[in-house]
Amino acid sequence: MKHQQRFQLIDGAFTPSEAGRVLFSLVKSKIDYHSLEKYSNEERFGQDIAHSEQRLKELRKLDAAIKEFLASVADEKQNLKIDGWIEISSAQSS
Repeated sequence: MKHQQRFQLIDGAFTPSEAGRVLFSLVKSKIDYHSLEKYSNEERFGQDIAHSEQRLKELRKLDAAIKEFLASVADEKQNLKIDGWIEISSAQSS
């Protein structure tokens, strides 16, 4: 049986500064998660850490891209609309 659900995590208008705080806290949370996952898998279980290393690399690029975007709109004195959705579904077994 396949389960699927969609939740709206962010819905609002933010100043560039506020948008940065919201977005960077989400990215930081994911970076912290994968850093801990990498450490745990490597040190405690001796497991492959390639997925966490790749995801950390992607998240750092995302962080830099968000910073660049927010810097480019900071002087425009307008709010930014953010719609953030989370979709959850059953994973296919490997």
